[in-house]
Amino acid sequence: MPLHPQAAAHLAATAGAPPVDTMSVEEVRRAIRGYLTLQHPAPSVTEVRHTYIVGPGSSLPLRIYRDGTPGGPVVLMLHGSGFVAADIEVSDEPARILARDTGYTVVTLDYRKAPENPYPAALDDAWAALEWLASGALDAPAAPHLEVEPTRIVVVGDSAGGTLAASLVQRARERGGPTIAAHAVLYPPLRRGGYVDLDPAEVALAPAEMDWFWDRYLPPGAPDGAVPLEGRDFTCLPPAFVATAEYDVLRADGERYAEVLRAAGVPTRHVEYPGTLHGFFWMDAVLDSARDLQRDLAAWITDTMRELGERAA
Repeated sequence: MPLHPQAAAHLAATAGAPPVDTMSVEEVRRAIRGYLTLQHPAPSVTEVRHTYIVGPGSSLPLRIYRDGTPGGPVVLMLHGSGFVAADIEVSDEPARILARDTGYTVVTLDYRKAPENPYPAALDDAWAALEWLASGALDAPAAPHLEVEPTRIVVVGDSAGGTLAASLVQRARERGGPTIAAHAVLYPPLRRGGYVDLDPAEVALAPAEMDWFWDRYLPPGAPDGAVPLEGRDFTCLPPAFVATAEYDVLRADGERYAEVLRAAGVPTRHVEYPGTLHGFFWMDAVLDSARDLQRDLAAWITDTMRELGERAA
C-alpha cells in the first residue's frame, strides 16, 4: 500500500535531520533520544524496580516491570540501538505497555554499545541477563514479590535488539540452555546488505545509515555467526514472532528469517505492517501501527505461553 499519511507526516517533520552516516557517535546518541518525543506518556504499572547484575565487562543496569499477579512467564526485552545508541529510557514506555498487556514481568537491559564495545559485547550482556533470569534470581529473598517461572522466558528485541534476540536463541540452543520458551524479533537487521530497494524519501533508515551501524558493531575479522542469518542452523529454535515494516530497507531480513524458521519446523508468525516505517514500535504517539504491533505482540506472547502450558499439563 502507499506510505501511510502518518508515516509521511513524520518523515516530512524530520526531513531536515542529517543522515546518521554523516554524524558522530555522540550526535547519533543524542538524536536517538528524540524517539522519546514520539511516544505517549508512559502508563503506570504496579511496580517498576531498578537493579544491576554483574556482567562480563561491567555492572549491567536492569529495569523490572510488573502489572499483574506474581508468577508466570518473564519477558527479556532488548531495545533497539543500531548497536551504538539508545538505552532503557527509550524502551521504558513500550516495556510498561508490554507488562500491562500481558500481565507478565518484563525486564529490560542496558547492554554495552559499540564502538567502545563491539561484537560480541552486547550479545554477551544479553546472555548474562538470560542466565540471571534462568537462575531464578527474581525469586531470591530480596525480591519475593517478583516471582516468575524461570523456565518460561520470552526474549523480545526490536531492530538491533532483534539481532541480539535471534543470536541469543541460537547460542542457547548451541550451549544446551538456558531454555527460551519463545522469541520475537521486530524489524531486525540480520545480515549485512540485502536491503530492499525503496524510495529514499519514504524510509526512516537508509542503507548507508545501516552500514554505518554495522561498521561500528562488527570489528574486522568478526567470526562466522556474528550475523544471525549467515550460515546458521535454524532447527530446534523456540517459537517466533517476526514483525516487518513495509517501508523498511531491512524488511527482507525479517521475511527471510520467517522463511528459514518455518523451513526448519519452527512455529512462526510473521506479520508485515503496511505503510509504516522502521522503528515504529517506539512511535505510538505518531503512528497507529505502533499500537497494532503492541497488541499483536502481547497477544502472541500470551497465546504461545498458554499453549506451551497446556502441552506441559
